[in-house]
Amino acid sequence: MAHIIVPSARKGDIDMLQWGVLGLGRIAHRFVESLSHFEEAQFYAGASHSEEKRKDFMTYNPCKLYDSYEELLQDPEVDVVYIALPHGSHYHWSMKALEHNKCVLCEKPAMLSSKEMEEVAKYAKDHHLFFMEAMKTRFMPLTHILHKEIEKGIIGDIVHISNHFNSMVDYHPDHYLFDQSQGGALYDTGTYCVASILDYIHSPISSISSKVRKEHGVDVHDEVEITFENGTTASFSCSIDAPERRDMTIKGTRGTITMSPFYRPMEAVIDTDDGESMTCIAKAPDDFYPEIKAVHQAIAYIEIESPYMTHQDSIDVIKVIESIRDTFDD
Repeated sequence: MAHIIVPSARKGDIDMLQWGVLGLGRIAHRFVESLSHFEEAQFYAGASHSEEKRKDFMTYNPCKLYDSYEELLQDPEVDVVYIALPHGSHYHWSMKALEHNKCVLCEKPAMLSSKEMEEVAKYAKDHHLFFMEAMKTRFMPLTHILHKEIEKGIIGDIVHISNHFNSMVDYHPDHYLFDQSQGGALYDTGTYCVASILDYIHSPISSISSKVRKEHGVDVHDEVEITFENGTTASFSCSIDAPERRDMTIKGTRGTITMSPFYRPMEAVIDTDDGESMTCIAKAPDDFYPEIKAVHQAIAYIEIESPYMTHQDSIDVIKVIESIRDTFDD
């Protein structure tokens, strides 16, 4: 594996990492709040084109502020960049950040096409730079516990996974989720659905079918069925126009695992066919903390990616999303 050179005395050490944030919306506020839990890192600078957002951000998070993303990336004091911009901006600003020798944590979906993700991964590898998609589900402590329980055979072999991520988003013509080039349910809530399914089922896909409802030029509700070559199946629904539902069920030959919300799980119930029931609880300070910790650990150990969400994992997720979109009737 290629490595990034960091100013540490030895592997496992880490100097104070200074974070910069591109985009100062609601999610950036929550991210910076989580960052305050870490002694080895600090929020150093933020950038937004909106003067209102900069002023609001400064009220709660005093820092160096830029009205230009490029100027933040040119700041030599910034070590790591968190990209909290609308989906369509991820590729451009991820590449720009890497070109400025910054480590990058990019919000999901990392990219809107597998071609973009492959280009980012290649650049990161060729230039020994860290890049990771912020797929928080993969980093939650409970996710790791469930993998171990499944490996021990507590529910037998996985037969079917179903999950649902439904949200209600009010329509506004300027909202990025209603922009035909980057919006829709699949690119947004559906990303978590696909990534979680692929986290537990490791087999090529043999078929995909879907039902989609479109409004305002984007998919607002999707129902997807996936069959894998090993015989396992999966189904999910994702929407930006339905009452909240965010649960997942993993059905095995000898039991079932259920959790809600599945995309940032802290509690799950395991029911076995012999009548036993077990509740697994694994808390984290918040849902950003585990992924930030993973970034710090990877950089400390001079890695260009996290084993929990590798570059190939991000490529695989967006490839499945592309395949699903191919089944949509335009």
